[in-house]
Amino acid sequence: MKIYIKLNKEESSKWTSIKSAVMGNDGKMDDGEFAKVMLFRGLNGFMDDLNNAMDEMSEEEKAEILKEAGSVDDDVSLEIPVAEDEDNENSEISG
Repeated sequence: MKIYIKLNKEESSKWTSIKSAVMGNDGKMDDGEFAKVMLFRGLNGFMDDLNNAMDEMSEEEKAEILKEAGSVDDDVSLEIPVAEDEDNENSEISG
């Protein structure tokens, strides 16, 4: 899957600032790899928040949400490497 993000001049400047702050000026990660790491870290944070919210729910609330969501497989796994040397084929989403 490819995702294209078009940034205006101000957004592009902010992107560069954020990347420099995180990676340092001599960071060897290109913009595409950095964007992938940031995206997946954001998804991981979202999933952590979702799991914490589910942990605080009663069994009845969980059952109602799962009923509304439809069929849910208990063996769903999400593996997302975030190392600098990862390649596109290492990311696995299974369900």
